[in-house]
Amino acid sequence: MHDATGSVFVAIPSLPILPLHAGDLVEVTGVTGAGDYAPTVRSGAARLLGRAQLSVTPYKATLTQLLGGMYDAQWVEIEVLVRSVHVGANNVVLEIASDGGSLSAVTMRQDGVNYQSLVDSIVRIRGNAAPVFNQRHQMVGVHVFFPTFSQVSVVVPAPRDPFAVPSVPVTQLFRYTPNPVLSHRAHVRGQVTLNWPGRMLCIEDSKGGICSQTTQAGFAEVGSFVDVIGFPAISFFKPTLEDATFRPAPGPASPLRPVQITAKRAIQEDLDGMLVQVDAELIGQDLAATEPTLMLRSGHLLFPVILPKNALGTGLPWKEGSLVRVTGVCNVQFDSLGVTLGEGAVQPQSVQILLRSLDDVVVLHAPSWWTSEHAWEGLGVVGLAASIAFVWVVVLRQRVEKQTRALRRSEERMRHLSEHDPLTNLPNRVLLNDRLELALTHAQQQQRPLGLLMVDLDRFKEVNDEFGHAAGDRLLCEIATILTGSVRMTDTVARYGGDEFIVLLPDLRSADEAGFIAEKIVGAFAAPVDIGVARIPVTVSVGVCTYPEAGKEIETLLQTVDAAMYSVKAEGRNGFRVFTNAKSKAGQEKRPRDPMSAA
Repeated sequence: MHDATGSVFVAIPSLPILPLHAGDLVEVTGVTGAGDYAPTVRSGAARLLGRAQLSVTPYKATLTQLLGGMYDAQWVEIEVLVRSVHVGANNVVLEIASDGGSLSAVTMRQDGVNYQSLVDSIVRIRGNAAPVFNQRHQMVGVHVFFPTFSQVSVVVPAPRDPFAVPSVPVTQLFRYTPNPVLSHRAHVRGQVTLNWPGRMLCIEDSKGGICSQTTQAGFAEVGSFVDVIGFPAISFFKPTLEDATFRPAPGPASPLRPVQITAKRAIQEDLDGMLVQVDAELIGQDLAATEPTLMLRSGHLLFPVILPKNALGTGLPWKEGSLVRVTGVCNVQFDSLGVTLGEGAVQPQSVQILLRSLDDVVVLHAPSWWTSEHAWEGLGVVGLAASIAFVWVVVLRQRVEKQTRALRRSEERMRHLSEHDPLTNLPNRVLLNDRLELALTHAQQQQRPLGLLMVDLDRFKEVNDEFGHAAGDRLLCEIATILTGSVRMTDTVARYGGDEFIVLLPDLRSADEAGFIAEKIVGAFAAPVDIGVARIPVTVSVGVCTYPEAGKEIETLLQTVDAAMYSVKAEGRNGFRVFTNAKSKAGQEKRPRDPMSAA
């Protein structure tokens, strides 16, 4: 609502639906409230007084001013570049950018409007500014609501054919220019090196390679030439194209020739985005990764190889220990701290290889048949011939001992990999079940309570979507460190899967002690967590149960603590709940948000 003094958000009952339109004159009665960020009117009742045209003079605002909060709820006009359009069943969201950054504009969908024609146009949008706020009622972003398409005016239309813009070499993106302007879509051309439909497209030209984020589900054959248009962006110190689209382009039918390298060379040289080929030893599969991931070793370096989703199926089609040759796109990870402390030059830290299919893995040499069982059989043969070939017995014994030591080291390494999460180095489900079974037996013998906590990160998917999976992995490692520092030395913190963690609390003095530890864990995330590229606020939902109140079997305890955690999720997240057979107790007060202010 807007009057001569300004604007304010008003929350009215959802039913009945009032036939109100922008520009209508209304009378509202209600109760003032603090709102989630700025004052609002709640429990309001609206009465239509008359029809009119929207005639409010907007404030001409910049993104910096909007982020300052001075125009909260006010009618504003912003001049922006439209990056992408998402048309839903009822609403339309425009992802827009200005000189100060990016934001979104939301309106109700109108039939017959070609919203996609706005992409790459410079437009003026009139609408109400609204804050994006966190659970501490702090403003952390801004978006704009506009009533209809009539509030959008095109200043500079998008090119009729964006692919007609001259293409530039991949290496020219983000090169110095003396007259920087609001970045429109760029056009690059090259051969396809990797295509994950709806997710990522990588191409390579004569100068270098680049991977672009795209939602286009079309298939582009590896080796074919394509034109790609997208908005230039920097992601983890690397140029990329966001909201990219592509189409076939003419080009010579020449096969792609990968660069034969080692993992060390991939880090030392500028090969990011290029098609490469590496020979390495297959160590195993990273079961905790969100995407199918193989772990390989080249020399003293371990590096992951990422396959398309659902590529592996039920298990590895190759034996661990095999020497394999992988062909894929080189994806270099950079040291954010080294860049910060250095003089602006990025420092490569690790490398990933992105594969197109299982066919990109070729076995060069299968692992040896030699095992400890075969070794003892060899010792028996040597024992029978000891009187004839004593010297040979000594030689073979030394060889067997050497092989046995190597097998033990290999078994210890593989045992550690099988019992620990390779990302956070926390115990995995296998080791957790062993410790839980021992702790439960001890608790039954000593007749002492035992606690179990399930910790789940709130809105973890948003971190992956905004900052990328590498930042999400960094966040999981930081969460593991915080959880380990919040419990006792005798407790076990395990990664249960994805963004879920289990905390085992043996030898409790009382069942209430589990709730105190859960409260301590929730409080440990009061400060934002540094993930290198940003400091982000993190909250967790914690379910709590204790033995014997919640059950006497492992499966029952896990089901109960899972239900406790999801009850926290249902009540708004950021808290904990203790489940017992008798009753449930909320770990912290939950308050519903004002529906209009939350919008």
